[in-house]
Amino acid sequence: MSRLVVVAPHPDDEVLSAGGLMRRCPTGDVVIVAVTDGEASHARSTCITPAELRVRRVTERTEALRRLGVSAEVVRLGAPDQGCRGEVVELAASLAGILRRGDTVVGPSRDDRHPDHVAVAEALIGAAAGAVSAVWEAPTWALVHGTWARASFALALDAAAWAAKRHAMAAYVSQLAPLGPDPADGPVVHPDELATMLRPREEFLAVEV
Repeated sequence: MSRLVVVAPHPDDEVLSAGGLMRRCPTGDVVIVAVTDGEASHARSTCITPAELRVRRVTERTEALRRLGVSAEVVRLGAPDQGCRGEVVELAASLAGILRRGDTVVGPSRDDRHPDHVAVAEALIGAAAGAVSAVWEAPTWALVHGTWARASFALALDAAAWAAKRHAMAAYVSQLAPLGPDPADGPVVHPDELATMLRPREEFLAVEV
C-alpha cells in the first residue's frame, strides 16, 4: 500500500508544507515523521521549560491534525531541536528504517536555511535511496527568505482545504503568540512570516535520489 510520509523537522512544519496534500490521502495512509519535538523554540524563556514546551507542542500537533481532518501515524525521532546538524548520520539511519518502497516522501527544502531543516533534508535524501526514486522538498522558511524559486508540482487548495489548513496552523499558539511579556517569550513565527508561508497553494520540488 502506498503511503504519504511527511518528514517534519518541528511540529507545525507538517501543516505548513503539506497540510492540503495530507487531507487528500485516505485514512491510515499518512505517516508524519516528527524529527524533533520543538522544545528549543524558546530556549531563553522565563515562563516555560524545554520539557514543558515539548509536551505543549506535541499536544498542539494533535489538535492541528484533528482540525485538518487528518488521521496520521506520528513517529517521533526525538532528535534535539536546534541540534539536527550534528545528527545527520543518525537521522538518515532512522529515516531509512521507516521508508518503504512506493512511499511518497515529502520533506523540508534545503533552501529553507534553517539549520535543522537543511540537516533533515540532507539526511532524508541519503535515507531515501533504494526506497523511492525522488524526495519531494516543500518550502517553509525558503518562502520567507526568498530562496525558493522552483517547483516541480503545485497543489491548489480548494476552499475547504484552505480553511482547514489555516484552522490547523492556528493550533500552534506557542509559535504564533507571546508566551509572556519578556522578549524571549515572543512569537517564533511573526504574522508577516506566517502570511508568506501559509498559502492556498502547496509547492514541491522533486529531488532524485
